[in-house]
Amino acid sequence: MMGGQISKNRISSLDWLLLFIVVGGVLAALFGPLFLGPQLAGSMEPVATPPGPGHVLGTDTLGRDMLVRLLEGMRTTLIIGVAATLMALLIGTFYGGAAGLVRPKIDELMMRAVDVALALPFMLLVILLVSLFGRSFLLLLLALGLIAWLPLARVARAGVHNLREKPFLEATRMMGGSHQYTLRTHLFPQLGAPLTVYATWMLPVVMMQEAFLSFLGLGVAPPMASWGTLIADGVARMETAPWILMAAGGSLAIWLIALHLAGERLAVRLNVHRNTGAFEMVASTGDQQPGESTE
Repeated sequence: MMGGQISKNRISSLDWLLLFIVVGGVLAALFGPLFLGPQLAGSMEPVATPPGPGHVLGTDTLGRDMLVRLLEGMRTTLIIGVAATLMALLIGTFYGGAAGLVRPKIDELMMRAVDVALALPFMLLVILLVSLFGRSFLLLLLALGLIAWLPLARVARAGVHNLREKPFLEATRMMGGSHQYTLRTHLFPQLGAPLTVYATWMLPVVMMQEAFLSFLGLGVAPPMASWGTLIADGVARMETAPWILMAAGGSLAIWLIALHLAGERLAVRLNVHRNTGAFEMVASTGDQQPGESTE
């Protein structure tokens, strides 16, 4: 027991590595192009050149430096992913928390609406939106955020159901506290750990969706770069300029793996458990008895 407690609190070399990849990648994506200077991105050459002196990752077919281009693409995907995840966290927490507090019939109706929305073909909806309004940064962000909140609503509802019979909520109801007061004052602080961990798990999923849509030509429009557009460019020129695909695809894979592992490590430290085969996730409470189920 004591050994398990120590292992959870000790910062391992893997934690430092994940922290370096995630934080270092964020700083590089946000500020890297500014420090590298416009001369790298603006040195137009007739053909793509392989990695070498002056161009660490080579250049693309338009002569643009791949390192600058990659950092710009990372920044686009990162901003969309973080903004869409925060939007999903906000909407899903309020919706799922409200569903867990209302009467059972209304709760059932609200969650059936979530199930229907999850059953809709996501790609078809995005194609329809792009066809109607055109490709744009804001449209892609809204589309991803309005889809990602659905499983988060299930997480919030499961957490509220796990806490609704606790003595402090009974006392709040007896004193006439409203649903809004109960959510804001008592439930949201209790749900902070599981929702934070789930958002950490969801961020790489949203980033992957953005890259996939941009790869298909449904995401950000040129000349703006994202991981997806760079991978698409690399696939199209795989025989003549393979370094483009290697740089874009390799960096995306490393980042997604690092974010997923960081979420798993955070879940262990916050004592958050994800139920097998379901989207629901609950955190163990301090008054839980040994052997008691968290469901």
